Amino acid sequence: MNKEELKKDAWYYIDNGLGPIRAKLVESPRQGKGWKHAVLMDVKGSDAGFFDEMGSVYLDDIMEECFEIPNK
Repeated sequence: MNKEELKKDAWYYIDNGLGPIRAKLVESPRQGKGWKHAVLMDVKGSDAGFFDEMGSVYLDDIMEECFEIPNK
C-alpha cells in the first residue's frame, strides 16, 4: 500500500508474520518533510489469538485498508 494513502485513525490490515490482522493507525506517517519507516498502531492481536496491544508497525507491513467495522 502506498504510504501517501495512509490516513490517521483509519483501520488497515497488517501482516507482521501472523497473517492478516486489523490495526488502527494512531499517528500520521509523515514527519516533517519526509516519511516515517514505522508508525504507532493499535493492533488487534485477538484476530490471531494474541493480546490487543499498541506498538510500532513498519509501513511495509501494512497491506490494505480495512472496511469492516471492528469490534471495540
